[in-house]
Amino acid sequence: MSGRLVPTDFYDWGFFDRQKSLFPKFKDDFGTDFGDFDRELEKIKKEMFHLTPMDIGGGFGDFGDMGFGKDFPSGSGSFKSEFSSTTTSSSSGAGGKMKDPFAGMGMGSDFGALGSSMGSGALLKVDKPFIEDLSGNKKLNLRFDCSQFKPEEIQVRTIDRNLSVQAKHVEESPGKKVYREFSKQYTLPENVDPMKVTSALSCDGVLTIQAPAPPSVEARKERLIPIEKLMW
Repeated sequence: MSGRLVPTDFYDWGFFDRQKSLFPKFKDDFGTDFGDFDRELEKIKKEMFHLTPMDIGGGFGDFGDMGFGKDFPSGSGSFKSEFSSTTTSSSSGAGGKMKDPFAGMGMGSDFGALGSSMGSGALLKVDKPFIEDLSGNKKLNLRFDCSQFKPEEIQVRTIDRNLSVQAKHVEESPGKKVYREFSKQYTLPENVDPMKVTSALSCDGVLTIQAPAPPSVEARKERLIPIEKLMW
């Protein structure tokens, strides 16, 4: 197995705001008006994969809407799984010792191991992973909403043909510790080179992962400004 940490370029502009501000320069390429373009942006926004924390109210024992193992539809042919855990001082028993929140549930209290095991099940299934951009280039294209994480908390990796998007967040304050770990996995198509996978993160939390695709693949036409041209 060979692994690679995919460098993530960070941009100080918002993905959707940048698209709208540059639309006049590319209007002739689109052959449409701003209203249609704006509706396309809203569609893209809804279809993004999400890495979204779910906090737990109260102390351990109150799991509320934690949703272990829940699957949620997110666009065509995809699903997402989320994991979140919160530690608070209200969980302490006699002598101030922290109770094991997973006692009796068949889970250890090692959050790192738990997050890794749950993350391995968050496999993305994408019916149409390829797009053809305005310039006629075909590419693998995946977008994630990571707006509730800091750039340094997000990591993109490839291990052989497996793509992993992971976000880890830890908050510590007197008497309280919050730990969250979310991950999504995706098996790259055979005609995509893992070494050519790139990622870019805008300041509004839109993570775009792309890789060149051969001209022979079936790709849907996307009427957005290609990310490389958003840097103009």
